Amino acid sequence: MAADGASLDEAVTGMVDALREYAEDWRRRLRDAPNHRGNRDLVRLIGGSDDERLRDWLVGTANRLPGHGAPAPPA
Repeated sequence: MAADGASLDEAVTGMVDALREYAEDWRRRLRDAPNHRGNRDLVRLIGGSDDERLRDWLVGTANRLPGHGAPAPPA
C-alpha cells in the first residue's frame, strides 16, 4: 500500500482510504491468498477503528493495542 499528498495530512488521509480498500479486498478475495493470509489482525484493526484512530495509529500517536508493540509514551 502507498499514499501520497501535498501535505502529511493528505498523505495520511490517503493511507486511511487505502487501508479501508485493502480490508474490503481482503474480505472479498484476498483472505485465502498465501501472501495475504497473515493479515487477519490488520484487517481486524482496520475494521474496528474509525478514521481518527487509524490516523493516530499511522502517525504513532495512539496507544498500541495488546500484541502490537509497546504502549506510546505518556504525553
